[in-house]
Amino acid sequence: MRQTVAVAVHRLRAGGVPVVALGGLRQCRRVADQAGLGAKARRDNLNGALEAVARAPLAGRRVVLVDDVVTTGASLAEAARALREAGADVAAAATVAATPLRRGW
Repeated sequence: MRQTVAVAVHRLRAGGVPVVALGGLRQCRRVADQAGLGAKARRDNLNGALEAVARAPLAGRRVVLVDDVVTTGASLAEAARALREAGADVAAAATVAATPLRRGW
């Protein structure tokens, strides 16, 4: 995923957009494997699992979340929560791929 972020940052800068990549999150507790979990179970599994740890202050920064695949959105929601808690303005999320939702999730 770092390569995806690097390419996006390079292209945005080439277009005149002043952006930087921040590795702003880390896992602060263990979580179960998400495979096979439905949407609610994924949300419960990830609730409170991330914290903001960027080298630069996040307060007042506009950020775009980057994830490789979105399934139910639980990972993106948890990342947004942690970044907002640190004072960041989460403007959007960008993903490379999305999985189709299964019925019953």
